[in-house]
Amino acid sequence: MQKLLSLFTVVFVLATATVVSRQPGQPILTDRVPCRDGFAAGFPCRGIDLLAQVSLAELGASGAEIKANKHWGWRDPQTGRDIVLFGLTNATSFVDITDREHPIVLGLLPSHQGVSEYRDMVVNGSYLYVVADTPAQHGLQVFDLTQLRGVPNPPVTFAESAHYAGFVAGHSLWMDQATGYLYVFRSVGDACQNGVHVVNVQNPLQPTFAGCFGQTDTPLSTGECLVYEGPDHDYHGHEVCFVGSDDNVSIFDVTNKSQPQQVANFTYPGIARAHQGDLTADRRYWLLGDMMDEHHTGNNTRTYAFDISDLDHPVVLGHFSHSTTAIDHDLLIVGTRVFEANWRAGLRILDISSLPGLDFREMGYFDTVPDSDSIGHTGAFAPYVWPDGAVTVSDTESGLFILRPAANQQYLPVLRVR
Repeated sequence: MQKLLSLFTVVFVLATATVVSRQPGQPILTDRVPCRDGFAAGFPCRGIDLLAQVSLAELGASGAEIKANKHWGWRDPQTGRDIVLFGLTNATSFVDITDREHPIVLGLLPSHQGVSEYRDMVVNGSYLYVVADTPAQHGLQVFDLTQLRGVPNPPVTFAESAHYAGFVAGHSLWMDQATGYLYVFRSVGDACQNGVHVVNVQNPLQPTFAGCFGQTDTPLSTGECLVYEGPDHDYHGHEVCFVGSDDNVSIFDVTNKSQPQQVANFTYPGIARAHQGDLTADRRYWLLGDMMDEHHTGNNTRTYAFDISDLDHPVVLGHFSHSTTAIDHDLLIVGTRVFEANWRAGLRILDISSLPGLDFREMGYFDTVPDSDSIGHTGAFAPYVWPDGAVTVSDTESGLFILRPAANQQYLPVLRVR
């Protein structure tokens, strides 16, 4: 059966290869554009090819005022198809990128309420959870991703599968699939006072309130929570959260949801707005981006590094300075590479194998904003690394980019879970 499906895919792509206009539900046909002489389809680059680009209009943006924000990925465990879960200011768009060079927009999940500059999403098994930052009554959307199998006549408009109204707005999310707890950072309209609102989603369609923490660290940006198995044996088996806020970074033991404990609270030289970070696979180091240090001090883009091998006593290692002046945003670590979406400087890939030293090397880049590396909050918002090494980037003004690092930039890819 799989061979028949593969044959059908090949025949379908060949049959549609002469299509010039992009019709709804048909593959968005592009030719892979290699990075040559510093450019790919007019975008500055080094060592990264452009496989495809999906514009905001093709993603379902209904007008020029609709922009993009966060995106994530889901591999359907039954079909093996890869789906981009793409945030727009008024909806979540679903794009099948199984064929990396011929993405298909499957449809939209409209916002529960209103338009929000920031939208975030996480996956728990086959369920998607979505928050928005500013609508008065958005809460938490729940969507059954199995509805994306065999969508007839895409793109279509989907309906949410369930809704949780324990808060009215949230800035960002983290899902710990190992425990079944969802973390809503900077929740509004609840008892958590702009802290972290913890939701039990062990029953995916019936979320329940589990607790709060971080109220004294507000305003928070985002964080990463996991069952800890790192070098600090005192915390093995505990559920630990690493959190960034405007004027500090902190570590919490949230094993007991009714009595979370702060493990560490610290700052670093140059802190302006600690934003988002990621842990190395061995849980020894934490890399972090600060969204306002470039704006406040005029320094080049910085990636900060901490040694967290002793959770009670983190060590500030310092920072790596990039060659650009753009503001950094979201980053992901895969193996010894960090993938950063740095607003107007686009995607940057760094080799961080020198840790604890900070002699990082830029392995490649793809600049989604060709005419500017200046300070500003438009451009590359977030990266996602796929199991085959492809990288997707959401750009606030230009939509979805599907990219491929050159062969000499290979690293050990893993499927991201959050």
